[in-house]
Amino acid sequence: MKTSTCKCGGSIKLDRCLVENFLVECMKCDKCGEILFTPEQTKQLIKLREANKKIEGKRKIIKVGSSIAALLPKKVEEYGVKEGLIDSVKILSSNSLEIKFDKEIV
Repeated sequence: MKTSTCKCGGSIKLDRCLVENFLVECMKCDKCGEILFTPEQTKQLIKLREANKKIEGKRKIIKVGSSIAALLPKKVEEYGVKEGLIDSVKILSSNSLEIKFDKEIV
């Protein structure tokens, strides 16, 4: 990005933003909160949209021994998702979980 000053006079800095339910890197004004994207950040958002279209949908939770598991579509293998990749799981809200992988998948 050529400038680091927003139209409002605030500073534009690298941040992470929730856009269309995707948590992505963005450039954000520290004064007015305007969100901007570099070409690379825009490409990443487009890749996330396309990947999500392929795998979005309802999934089953099944019992496996004394644990439970979520069934994911085979298409997630295109993104390098395989067994054993989960780094952490945490509760985000009363009806959602975050599953983090130990490497980037998209």
